[in-house]
Amino acid sequence: MSKKLLLILFLFILIFSSCKNSTSNNSDTNNENENNQNIVTYYVSTSGSDGNTGSENSPWKTIQHAVDEINEGERIIIKAGIYKEGVYIDKEANEGKEIIIEGEGYDKTIIDGSSADRDTVFFENAKYIKFRKIKIKNAKRAGIRLSYSDHIELSELRIENSGKWGIFTDFSDYTTISDSIISGSKLEHGIYISNSSDYAKIKNNKVFNNYACGIQINADPSMGGDGISSECTIENNIVYSNGKGGGAAINLASVRDSVVKNNLIYNNYAGGIALWDDAQGNEWGSKNNKILHNTIYFQDYDGRWAISIKNGSEKNSIYNNILLGGGSGGFEYNESSLEGLKIDYNIYYRKDSNYMINNDDENEITLKEWQSRGYDTHSFFKKPSELFVNLSGFDFHLKSGSSAIDKGVDAGVKYDFEGDERPQGSGYDIGCDERK
Repeated sequence: MSKKLLLILFLFILIFSSCKNSTSNNSDTNNENENNQNIVTYYVSTSGSDGNTGSENSPWKTIQHAVDEINEGERIIIKAGIYKEGVYIDKEANEGKEIIIEGEGYDKTIIDGSSADRDTVFFENAKYIKFRKIKIKNAKRAGIRLSYSDHIELSELRIENSGKWGIFTDFSDYTTISDSIISGSKLEHGIYISNSSDYAKIKNNKVFNNYACGIQINADPSMGGDGISSECTIENNIVYSNGKGGGAAINLASVRDSVVKNNLIYNNYAGGIALWDDAQGNEWGSKNNKILHNTIYFQDYDGRWAISIKNGSEKNSIYNNILLGGGSGGFEYNESSLEGLKIDYNIYYRKDSNYMINNDDENEITLKEWQSRGYDTHSFFKKPSELFVNLSGFDFHLKSGSSAIDKGVDAGVKYDFEGDERPQGSGYDIGCDERK
């Protein structure tokens, strides 16, 4: 083979190899369409017109018009102002080409739902949409509703004074609700995942002053679907002052294979964390869940049980929780939920009472009696004043010398409710905080 032919062959191989590497790099989008500096962006402003082009200098006036015009891989920025409209979103996008709808911050971009028909922002048959940095107030029913909509990310929102729910989903999978504030729902819950919705992630939110539950996942077996919500995560939320109308701060019905961890739950009026069947029958109990590193506190004599598992809620694991019961105690169960129960390394307290455990709200027993049955063998009783930095100021960080420090067990949770690494000392701290 001549030297000239060898040189041509070498150059061909080099060019082909370079093309392969370039193709490989370009195909790795990492599902982050928004990292693309050339993403098509449209603007909405209260001073705009729907007859404009939608550019930053020629913005549209209504959010609905912008949603009607947008395609996958594109973004809407809603400028500061108050928008009195309902918004209907039925757009489908794909992973890596998500539609992005965002405001300039929930203190600036506000949707007032008082003039909308029912739900202020309604996603129906939508997919792969990111909706964020907006305040929604005065909804007649739900601030945001998702129906048959998958892979919707709701973040950095403030939803307040909704007629019924802050956020409501039905038959919608892979919903993420994060870094948001949901308060003041007048008839029911702050966040309600319903109707067999799976793979929900609810994290880093503040949920308070809702009439019923703060956060509820109820699969609603009588409403169709498989009647089970599976593989959900509720983590790092602060949930307080909910439940004047009844309902646990975190309420789970027909929920399976899910995790509730690192939540701070305090001063609620009904229960703390409840796992049950919503009166559908023991076969619909909440099973195979993990309740880990939560801090649950009630004012003295107020509220129900810190944790309640009932009605066929079997094979649950409950570790490293601070369970400071108010009017009732730390833990309630019934016989139908004892199979496969794993519960230990928890801290209990109840004002003026040694009765920490209750069988179906009928037969109270002490922690010592409960331990004699093989449960909570490493758990113990401590006063709240011995645990936290400033109880009256609702500072639930562990104070120096707290009895919760290093007294837990490795339950697979490698960070606390603020993202601090676990463990910091010789062992895992009990509760949502890992003292640094």
